[in-house]
Parts: sequence; C-alpha cells; structure tokens
Amino acid sequence: MKYSEFRKWLKNQGAEFKPAKGSHFRVILNGKTTIFPDHGSREMGTGLVSRLRSSLD
Repeated sequence: MKYSEFRKWLKNQGAEFKPAKGSHFRVILNGKTTIFPDHGSREMGTGLVSRLRSSLD
C-alpha cells in the first residue's frame, strides 16, 4: 500500500490531519493521535501500516 492510498483510507474513516514537521502529519481518529509520515507514492511497509492502525484503534 502506498502512503497516499493509506492517507485516503484514513480520511474515509473520518481522520483529521494536522501538519507536523516536514512531510509528517498528526492524525486524530476516535480521540486517539499518532504521527503519520506522508511520502506520497512510495510504498509503506506492512509493519508500519499495522502499527498505525493499531495505534488509532
């Protein structure tokens, strides 16, 4: 999955994005917050995807 695809998925889930340093965003979903590195068309590792999903669940 690409960073841009995961960001679209998060937006569809109702996530709110706030700018952080560089190409990173603070993501707020269901009252939980995490940092999301947005590197566009680059592929995300499966470990990062699962870590971000678990930190927002």
